[in-house]
Amino acid sequence: MIQRYILFLLVILSFGAPKAKAQINTDRMLAVGKNALYFEDYVLAIQYFNKVIRVKPYLSEPYFFRGLAKYYLEDYNGAEIDLNTALGKNPFLVDAYNVRGIIKSKRKEYEGAIEDYSEGLKVEPNNINLLINRGQSKSALDDFESAIEDYNTVLEKNPSMLSAYLTRGMAKIHAKDSIGALEDFTTVVERNPYMADGFATRGYLYYQMGRYEEALQDYDKVLGLKNDEAQYYMIRGSIRYQLDDLRGTMSDFEKVIELEPQNAMAYNNRGILRAQVGDLNRAVEDFSRVLAINPDDYIVLFQRAQLLVELGQYRQALNDLNIVIDKYPNFGAGYQVRSVAKQHLNDLEGARLDYMTAAKIEMDRRDKSDIAEVSGSKQDDDKDSDGKTAKATRKKSDKDIRNANKLAVLDDFNEEENDEQEFANIRGKVQNRNIFIDLEPVFGLSYFSADTIISRPKYYEKEVADFNKKKLYTEELKITNREIEAQGVRSMSIFNSINEIAEELDEKDADQELLLVRGVLYGSVANYTNSISHYDRLLTEQPDNVLALFNRAYIRHKMVEEIRAMEEEKAQMSELKLQGPLRVKDNNSDANASDKDKGLEYVIDYDLILADLNRVIELSPEFEFAYYNRAILHCLKRDFLQGVEDFTKAIELNPEFSEAFFNRGLTLIYLEKEEEGTADLSKSGELGIYKAYNVIKRYGTEKVATDSTEVKE
Repeated sequence: MIQRYILFLLVILSFGAPKAKAQINTDRMLAVGKNALYFEDYVLAIQYFNKVIRVKPYLSEPYFFRGLAKYYLEDYNGAEIDLNTALGKNPFLVDAYNVRGIIKSKRKEYEGAIEDYSEGLKVEPNNINLLINRGQSKSALDDFESAIEDYNTVLEKNPSMLSAYLTRGMAKIHAKDSIGALEDFTTVVERNPYMADGFATRGYLYYQMGRYEEALQDYDKVLGLKNDEAQYYMIRGSIRYQLDDLRGTMSDFEKVIELEPQNAMAYNNRGILRAQVGDLNRAVEDFSRVLAINPDDYIVLFQRAQLLVELGQYRQALNDLNIVIDKYPNFGAGYQVRSVAKQHLNDLEGARLDYMTAAKIEMDRRDKSDIAEVSGSKQDDDKDSDGKTAKATRKKSDKDIRNANKLAVLDDFNEEENDEQEFANIRGKVQNRNIFIDLEPVFGLSYFSADTIISRPKYYEKEVADFNKKKLYTEELKITNREIEAQGVRSMSIFNSINEIAEELDEKDADQELLLVRGVLYGSVANYTNSISHYDRLLTEQPDNVLALFNRAYIRHKMVEEIRAMEEEKAQMSELKLQGPLRVKDNNSDANASDKDKGLEYVIDYDLILADLNRVIELSPEFEFAYYNRAILHCLKRDFLQGVEDFTKAIELNPEFSEAFFNRGLTLIYLEKEEEGTADLSKSGELGIYKAYNVIKRYGTEKVATDSTEVKE
């Protein structure tokens, strides 16, 4: 729906009346952002909406679309903040109510979601999406009758909407109206015999009603239309099992494994079938695969133990049974099987005790009028449509150890599907990428920046701007934390420049700040010793030179990183590990320390770096990058609270300092301040660090921080 909506807006915009130049540019940025959103480039879209918001913060539309992009990136906190802002500026923005309702529903805040859908319906009473979504939230609260009323309204307004028949049918099942549900699903099948979901929902209802032949017919049609869904094969396998078609059941479970090699339920069910036909060794293999995926599946552990006893592998069986009985000390069958294993291992006294324990548990069970609570429903006495007793199965969620050896079936049809009508099938989900998470690196001065942040204005520092006015080098000096690696022709060009500057420095009236240029160039080709020596020379003449102090600290930091990388690589090659974290140089270090340790202490001297950064801050208190770099240094020394304080100062000086937001967010999450950390990561993602969305998904929280900058010890 959103794609059609955005496309419509783009068409309207293209026919708009001529406006002032600034207005046209703003509209163009908004249109380009919507276009990026349409083509699922969410990170780029956010950057364009940022530009519009900077120029016209009073508009509601860019906040809505930026919130929508964040929603697709699963930054739900950031999305909700933008949607709140959009609705504050325009309370008639129906789509904002819809998206905010979906976010609340995903957090299982169904009452709040219903409120949002209802507010949207006050503006547009005939909005189908709002009615469908409100119905689903009502169903989640078990208010099925009210949900059905919403679906009835949808079908009154749009009788051809087959998805509404499906959702109403599912609600009727939960409202115990199986006949009404069957009518809805049959309507879908009759109106569109090529819609797999119609046959799938009706077939599953037939299965629940014990009408297995009709269920099988529907699932044969489902798989004829859509043969790449593992869930459909799993359900058909369960149906065939009830019809005693073990060969067909096995075939379906094997197809599930082919489509989803990590599907533990399929391995479990195939193991049970193999055990039933006497293929015990391969059944044990299947149960072992389940345990490799889910190590805490005690039901499967007991199943494997039983088979190991049958195979005469008593020692291995005993290991499994000890774990099961430790978890379930009142499980009589576990003691009974362990008694057999101990007897074969000549532990006769242990076998006798286990046998007596099992007998006592069984007697106590019989004496009780009410059997202990069993999670899941027992199906041994269920009857199918022909009056036959259905085979005992257990639900996927059933963790009762007494239901071991029963085939597992899905708790409900479509149990893992989305519970809301979303706007589109999403590509470009950067939050799902496998990204290495670490602090964003330190900043330094370079002529060769490789900035990775999208559409970011260049960082500005007065000292750097003043230095560039002197035009001491052909390129402009930049502040960056991503340098282009100097190789090949570029490296040769840099060395030529270094030699040329050396000749200039020999002249009487030479500007001594050429030493800074030469120091930066030496740093670019990783000649750190010469780089530092040039900064030292300049600081001898100009002890308050902020740029020389700042970049000397930067180069020393790069030396630390390089030495650390070399030591880690050496340790891996020799299969040894450094003992403990890298440490600060101790002037009173042990005289008996090894040469290797002394060398590390000499090179990795954080005190020198810290002294330079402190001096920069003293001379230029507005130099945010010095605070940022010092914060990273504090984190490396594990002084995280001081690190957070410096990141906060850097952000105060530059409210769009994306790397500072990212690093502070990571540090706060490490300090178990998830709400504040998630808010910072959301802001850094908004400002262009796309991997922030990956961190939010893996480590963030859905709770909203009241103040992301306040950190208390």
